[in-house]
Amino acid sequence: MMKKIIGLILLCMTVLSASADNQALYERLDSVVANRTSYTKKKELYIAKMKKAIQGTTVVSERLRIYDDIFNEYHFLRFDSAMIYVRKGLETAEAAHNNYYTQLFIIHKAALLSSAGLYSEAYNLLDKLDDRPILPELEYEYNLTLYWLYTYWSDYTNDSEYRDIYWTKKLEYLRRTVRLAKNRPNDYNYLMGEYEMYVEGSHGKALQYYLKVLAAEPNDTRLYSTACFATACCYKFFKQYDKYESYLIQTAITDIIAPVKENLSLYTIAGWLFSTDGDIKRAENYVSVSIEDAKFYNNRLRIISSTNKLPEIVARFKDKLNAKNEKLRWALGTGVFLFLALIIAGGLIVRQNGMLNKRRKQIAKQNNMLVGLNGELSVLNRQLRQRNENLVDVNHHRENLAKLYIDLCSKYIDRLNSYQKFVVRKIKVNQINDLLSTASSSRLTEADAEAFLNGFDKAFLDLYPTFIEELNELLLPGNSVRLKDGKMSTELRIFALIRLGVKDSSEIANLLFCTPRTIYNYRSALKVKAKNRENFEDDVRGLCTV
Repeated sequence: MMKKIIGLILLCMTVLSASADNQALYERLDSVVANRTSYTKKKELYIAKMKKAIQGTTVVSERLRIYDDIFNEYHFLRFDSAMIYVRKGLETAEAAHNNYYTQLFIIHKAALLSSAGLYSEAYNLLDKLDDRPILPELEYEYNLTLYWLYTYWSDYTNDSEYRDIYWTKKLEYLRRTVRLAKNRPNDYNYLMGEYEMYVEGSHGKALQYYLKVLAAEPNDTRLYSTACFATACCYKFFKQYDKYESYLIQTAITDIIAPVKENLSLYTIAGWLFSTDGDIKRAENYVSVSIEDAKFYNNRLRIISSTNKLPEIVARFKDKLNAKNEKLRWALGTGVFLFLALIIAGGLIVRQNGMLNKRRKQIAKQNNMLVGLNGELSVLNRQLRQRNENLVDVNHHRENLAKLYIDLCSKYIDRLNSYQKFVVRKIKVNQINDLLSTASSSRLTEADAEAFLNGFDKAFLDLYPTFIEELNELLLPGNSVRLKDGKMSTELRIFALIRLGVKDSSEIANLLFCTPRTIYNYRSALKVKAKNRENFEDDVRGLCTV
């Protein structure tokens, strides 16, 4: 009997100790969440230094290495920025016929596409690499990317008949990747944990491998965060919920410090707090931060998956309110019973009953306000989405109208030139009467040309009022271009036409009444003044977008 009592006491002490440790971890997480902006700025400053290093090198291999480093920093921080440097690296590698970096950036691009839910596109990219073949030093990255691709794909098709196909592929590439990771101790231990969990079904052995990773890996990396989360899942399988909660919190702390914006750790903790009657305000804060991170990462699939969890969390919150309301109703009934049973204490019971009624009304009012606010939020979200779609549509329309206007003007100028040649030919052969009989319109005069150019200036600046400011931002300091007497110079008009999609110098020359050589000289002169000469005209075409 004494042994049972002692065992019970030790168990209680262990639970209390674990609870205290988790509370300290929550306080640490709250502190990290409050300072999350500083971690992001620190990362962005580090990336900015890497970007400056690109301008200082002319060696292609060094430039490719920097592109790769920038991608790795952006990979889990910001989706669209990572994709930009993947594309730059791929273009540079292909132009330099660098097979290693060409294959590497194709693998990087496939990894981004798979995380964005574009599974077929990612697979097609990787499938093309099989014909090259894959360089030995890239086999690990190649197979690891396919492993994660089929992991995402099988999760996406979780309730369909295709899940088993993708799950089998996932395990196949997991086996291959494990064999290739032996010279990467931490990666190898993590993958062995995955192997033991998914292939062998041994959570105990998987846990041992994950703990090896946590013991050796720095606590501010993506791998540490992933191993932490996998460890938490193992403890949840063993129903050791205090350790499950502890490692979940450590995962979220690492994600913020790293920082890793592509994560669901805070969402998972918030769900755990809702389901275990934890701190509701803390959970609401974690949900808000998770949504902000998803928007910052700018992966549409991640934003959708994050916002899709909101109804579940709101439902849990409503359940908690309903449970509280149910308790209040029971308390009210108990009060009435006590009032009937204890006449002597009637005054006290009436007072208590009044207080309970007041609290119940306040909670009901708050519940109604929450429902109303949720409805308003849903309406606002729909309106915002509709306005965004309308704005994109308007932008497309105005660009199409501008291009149509330019095309019509170009054709009209060509006709005028042809007609002028026709007149000259008739005069030379002295066919004056024939010319007079066929003439039906006047030729293009300098005044007409000036009117056309002025009309073009006004139309273009109305469509893109910030074009000149944004163009100057692409130029080196001291090389800004300006309007003259409210009109655009020939130089500005050339790049205005480039912004509208007119690339050919001959077509631009026709529109601006000058020679293709003049157009070429203007283009070259302004390109020399650009910050990024190689992609200057591509950057111009990207100006004034919504």
